[in-house]
This record gives sequence, structure tokens and C-alpha cells, in this order.
Amino acid sequence: MSGDRLLDIQGLTRDYVTRPLFGASHASRALDGVSLTVGSGEIYGIVGESGCGKSTLARLVMALDRPTSGHVLFDGDDLFSLSAKALKAKRQAFQMVFQDPFGSLDPRHTIGRIIAEPLHVLQPKPAKGTIRDKVAAMLESVGLQAVHAERYPHEFSGGQRQRIAIARALITEPKLVVADEAVSALDLSVQGQVLNLLMDLRRSRGVSFLFITHNLAVVDCIADRVGVMYRGRLVEEGPAEAVLRQPLHPYTKILGDAEPSIERFGRPPKSAVPPPAANGDPGTGCAFRSRCPLAEARCGQEAPLLRTLAPGRQVACHRADVIAGAAD
Repeated sequence: MSGDRLLDIQGLTRDYVTRPLFGASHASRALDGVSLTVGSGEIYGIVGESGCGKSTLARLVMALDRPTSGHVLFDGDDLFSLSAKALKAKRQAFQMVFQDPFGSLDPRHTIGRIIAEPLHVLQPKPAKGTIRDKVAAMLESVGLQAVHAERYPHEFSGGQRQRIAIARALITEPKLVVADEAVSALDLSVQGQVLNLLMDLRRSRGVSFLFITHNLAVVDCIADRVGVMYRGRLVEEGPAEAVLRQPLHPYTKILGDAEPSIERFGRPPKSAVPPPAANGDPGTGCAFRSRCPLAEARCGQEAPLLRTLAPGRQVACHRADVIAGAAD
């Protein structure tokens, strides 16, 4: 991990209760005791299938929702213990880039107004000249031009719109940016441009990123460390290259085998496993056991805890030692 702990997530749990018109209420757990840290200047990737809790985690980190239990410490302050006024002031230091570059920009407003909006909301009446200069500088820092401030979102491509969304997130000079599937709606060539931009911004501005995606190739390109999530739990964590090249959890290996590859074109994935079961209570055992080719009796009786297996590597799997031994 780079530098000091900027973001410290401790035992984060989020339950949602469904109350139908008829019948009993039903509770589902979107996050289950997630703990992780992001260092200053670090890019931390979160990967997993749809429905694993990635976006719920993003919303809690941004304090757009409250956890059922657990803590989100940003720069040493527990976000959910702050007053509304203190939290608003703190928001200047953490911003978000959303998935859809078309839906996240108001089509009625100019690009200049869209980028400047966080300044108007979070800062006490900045001067118009100062805002104009900041917007121009921010547009140029993301590869656009100052004259683009007078145009509207429909005049830009998807990649340009995502650059605009990044400029809006950076206008308050945050320490942390949460990017939730920020390149998944873009073409591959445009994805590469946006990823290069994020890495340049990390180098030039020292911004940390919590980068959430389902695409392992994207994480491999951009992240320093990666956390793998399954059914609301963190099941593996470590340096991105180590986790992706030598996974210690069967689920991480299955994700890697499912990635498109020119070498495997037309062939079935290496790991043939059943699809995930419907969301619900996984019971007392491992949530992945019904899909795991290595499952044993213990997996149905005892949920594995996240444990350190090697320096910088954590995994929640009873068979991780066997997997690690096979990789040696």
C-alpha cells in the first residue's frame, strides 16, 4: 500500500429489507463485513460479478447511504459520525465518477456549468473569474479545450463525456475519487485513453482511486492492489499482478478463466462451474461452495475468514493452502 491510510473501511455491512404488500418482510445482505484500506496515491481495484456489492460499497464510501454496521474512515474521520455540516465540508476531498457518461451529465447545462457545480455546492461563493479559470484549467488537464466550456453534453462523444465527468470530480481537488464502472460503457480504444488519463492524474496530482469494475483486464492495467468480492464479502486481496497471475481463491481463478482471450477464442472457459444462485442467505458455510470445484464438508459448515496467507496477500478460503501449494 502506498503512503498513509487515506480510506479505512472497517467491518462494513449493509442490509436491505423488502416489505411486500402481502407476506412477510425479507432482509437481504448486500455487504457482509467488508474491511479494506486505500493508501494515499494508490489505485485500489474492486472486482466481482454483478450483484456482489461493488456499487453498494461505492455508495457507502461516498456517504450516499448509511451502513447497517461498520465504519468508513476518511483521512482519520468516521464519515457517519460527522455532523451534516462537517460532512458537507469533507466532501470536497472525495468525489465520484459514475458509470454512464451519457446519463451522469445534465443535457440542459453547459459543460462549464456542469464542471463548476461542485464548487458552487461545496465552497462558499467563489468568484466567477476564479471558477472560469479553474474550469478552463481542468478541461485542459483531461485533454479537452477551454472553449468546450460553452458547449453542451450532446456535442461530445462517450469518451469525451467521461473526461468531462472526471474533470467535474477533480474540480474540488479531492484526495480520493471513487470510479464505479467508469469505463464499462466505452469502446475498448476509448477505455484505454480514459485509463491512461486516470494514471496520469494519479502521477501529476497524487489522487487516490477506488476503481470498481467487473473487468479483470482493466484492473490489471490500472490497479496497484485489488480486492475480489463475492456475495457481499471480500474473498481475496493483494497486489494486482499477484492476485491475477496466481489467484488463491477458486472464485478469482474462475473470473480469470472467464476473461475473453484470443488464445481461447471459440473454446469454453477452463473452469466449468454452475451459475451463481439467486441472492439470499448463503447459510453458515462458504457462500461460494455450491460453485466451487474444491468444496469439502467443512465448506458447508464454517464460513472462511479473510486471513493472511503470504506477505500482502489475504484470502477467505479453507483450501487456499492447497491452491497456493499447487501454484508453486
